[in-house]
Amino acid sequence: MTEISFTRSFLQSVDTKPIRLPYDYVADPVTTRLPVPYTLPRLQPPHSPMAKKIKTAAAPGSAKSVTVQLKSARNPVLEVSLDNVPLTTTTIHDLREAVRQRTVAADGTQSPAADKIKILYKKKPVGGSAERTLAEILGDSEPEVLSGGKTVEFGIMIMGGASVKPEVTESPAGAGAKIAETVPYPSKPAEGASGSEVLQTEEFWKDLEGFLELRTKDTVESLRLAGIFKRAWQADAAQSNS
Repeated sequence: MTEISFTRSFLQSVDTKPIRLPYDYVADPVTTRLPVPYTLPRLQPPHSPMAKKIKTAAAPGSAKSVTVQLKSARNPVLEVSLDNVPLTTTTIHDLREAVRQRTVAADGTQSPAADKIKILYKKKPVGGSAERTLAEILGDSEPEVLSGGKTVEFGIMIMGGASVKPEVTESPAGAGAKIAETVPYPSKPAEGASGSEVLQTEEFWKDLEGFLELRTKDTVESLRLAGIFKRAWQADAAQSNS
């Protein structure tokens, strides 16, 4: 029997069968009961508990690390260097804590709150959660840093101002010796432009945009406000010179 004759005989036999449902059949939602989903019964005790995930600590030296420099150009003038900082485990919260350990709030009673300390990267505030790691921040802009062994610089901005915490050292003369408190040297005035000359530099307006973006959390709005300030200053300067 050839394939064609077999196909014909098969179709003829199928045609003799009664048609159960036409091709345009649609179930009536009123009379048709919805099928009840079958759920598995609850597991009866005793049964073994689910295995807990155990987070194993990485072996020393296995994680890539970098040197982090935290710098604040004003209020207060501060520079903190952190060596061998792991990229995958160090978070923004850890950087803020490093700053808190070295500064005192404007009232002079305690360290500034963590939410008052803003971490800047390339003069832009680092957004997102405080649990973001350095690897997540640097992965997009500087992937070559993820190989480790390099130096990464972050800016610091403390809202409300702060001062550098004085270092306290203990005299080796014995337990009864007095604790000598060392006062940091007064910061030298910043070199370069000052006063009205600062307003004529692009760095000032970039810093202003970064500050406005930090407060408004809106890049477009911060650029608009910085433009208003700049045009107002230019108009005032032109009027003063005329």
